[in-house]
Amino acid sequence: MVEILTYPPVLRGFLVLMVAGVTFPVTGVYLLRMNLLPLRFMLMHGAILGGAIALSLEFNPFWTTILVNLLLVWFMSHSARSLETDTGFISTFIMVASIGLAFVFIYIFDVPSQDTLGLLWGSLYTLTNVEMYGGLTLALVIILLQVFRRRQLKAFFFDPSIAFTSGVNESAIYYTVVMLTAFTVALAMRLIGALLLDAIIILPALIAMLHAQSHSRVVLWACLWGGIFSLAGFFLALWIRIPTSSAIALLATVVFLFFYLVSKSRK
Repeated sequence: MVEILTYPPVLRGFLVLMVAGVTFPVTGVYLLRMNLLPLRFMLMHGAILGGAIALSLEFNPFWTTILVNLLLVWFMSHSARSLETDTGFISTFIMVASIGLAFVFIYIFDVPSQDTLGLLWGSLYTLTNVEMYGGLTLALVIILLQVFRRRQLKAFFFDPSIAFTSGVNESAIYYTVVMLTAFTVALAMRLIGALLLDAIIILPALIAMLHAQSHSRVVLWACLWGGIFSLAGFFLALWIRIPTSSAIALLATVVFLFFYLVSKSRK
């Protein structure tokens, strides 16, 4: 099976998948610590809207999706803070509006159903060089943020108000995290699709939280689990001939259930 990596599209997809698997779960930890799970649903819908616009107008899907998600994140964050309301309310409104607009574009421009399903399932082996370098750059940014802002992040996740009184720029941390998440969701959708992106972002973080104690260990284990799922899922998919996204999701689900049942039995 290793010889298949000699094909440039497969090698490119494998490289980005591995890097994403090791780094993207960090944003999953951020989302869980900040209780912003509705945000990732909003970004999934925004990514579908961006993909629909790109397919309809023949734009680059990767950059269109990122732009749409950044605009939605800015609108949600600005609205939630200015109106002093919960982000869940705003994100729910955006989800409904996004998916409605997406299907308007798909219907008006008569986008083929196969291309539409591609938004949901992703396409690991059709990544361009630009998308590959974009993914590697994003992974580097996530690593640098975690390394050089580790203390500020820990303080922020413990209590934003206490972090603010301690000199941490709470607003900057918040916007940095949600913007990074927007980029992460856009690329994860390109890799494994909207329906299964939680397998590479959220599930590794959830599993880490079931057995790791400190924040640093949670981040480390989330990255390790993400890398394991990506590597094993890639070769499992080749072996039994199923989509890579499905193999990753199945592996992550089995491991999550194991640790969940173990933690329940201990309690």
